[in-house]
Amino acid sequence: MIDEKKELTKQLIRDIIYLIIVLGLSGLAFYLSVGKNINQVWHLLLKANGWFILVIVGIVISCFLLRSTAIFSLTRIVKSDYNFSRSLAVDQVGALYRMITPAGLGSHFMEAYVYHKHGVKLADALTVLAMYSIIYQIVLILYGLITIIVKHQLINQIGYINFNFGSSTLTVSLWVLVAIGFAFSVLVIGFILLISYWNGLLNFVKGPVYKSLNKVKIVKDLDAGRAKLDEVVHQFRNNLKLIFSHIPTFLICVLVFFVYITITYSVPYFAGLSLGNTGTYANFWDSVLLGNLHQMITSIIPTPGNSFFSEIFFLKLFYPSSGPTFYMDENVAKGSLLLWRSLMFIIPLFITTIFSLIYFPILFRRKTNDNHEN
Repeated sequence: MIDEKKELTKQLIRDIIYLIIVLGLSGLAFYLSVGKNINQVWHLLLKANGWFILVIVGIVISCFLLRSTAIFSLTRIVKSDYNFSRSLAVDQVGALYRMITPAGLGSHFMEAYVYHKHGVKLADALTVLAMYSIIYQIVLILYGLITIIVKHQLINQIGYINFNFGSSTLTVSLWVLVAIGFAFSVLVIGFILLISYWNGLLNFVKGPVYKSLNKVKIVKDLDAGRAKLDEVVHQFRNNLKLIFSHIPTFLICVLVFFVYITITYSVPYFAGLSLGNTGTYANFWDSVLLGNLHQMITSIIPTPGNSFFSEIFFLKLFYPSSGPTFYMDENVAKGSLLLWRSLMFIIPLFITTIFSLIYFPILFRRKTNDNHEN
């Protein structure tokens, strides 16, 4: 218990450092993006239509509920008495660590910890998290294909994205960025399936990895550690087959993620409407498809929460220097950027942080179900 408390304290310190980095990068990006237009943008924001801002707030709340619904549906397959409120807790903790850790790598570790405290076996928790990622990536890939097909002319028209560094300019093909981002989504599924079924990787972990951990006393009993790993992997693979065979749940999650992605990427549209936007491509589905392009590109940049680059690429895509623009002018584009990033990232970041600060002490005091020890 004392070791666990120390580890949670260290984790809290790391979280604070990550949070400062994220907010610092976002603040820098806002400063560089808005810059000399700050007065015009501020006056524009003061006149924003509050009803459309409420629509975005509704989307934020819906995103919480939709992600939790997917977690709840999948977890109920392996633990029939799991309730929705716990699914919401897993989602909020996971959302925090997706936003503050590089490439969101810390989210699944913390989600597994919350599952552990909820009495869910490690193999069951890993199965749900893996399946969640697989289904989400499947929907993301389908959306990516649709975006590339429908928006290939716009990608051609934008052509290249320029980055100015004083007197120097870096020019990058938009097609190259999109291709790398799309390939990354495909590789994520491939990697999950690889670690799930490839015995060579399992043998490598049981061999050189466990021997190294044994030498530094992290793994004290090699035979017991290997037996436990075999047990977890066996249960994990059985659970994965079970969830894949549960077609209704699979389809529910596909639908949930389709709605989730659609409304998430529609926010730039409503942000623009609140500021009176009437740009060339100022419609709902163009916002969704451009948002998907934005996600494909920023997913390959492993900064916490895609901070800095997310803001920069938003303007590069929604208000490019060449080709048709989504926003009618520069001030509307920059005002929409501030609304979009604040309502979809900064405010949810504070919500998940406050939730985690309140929930983790409660979770720490909760005794894990003895029958479900990991």
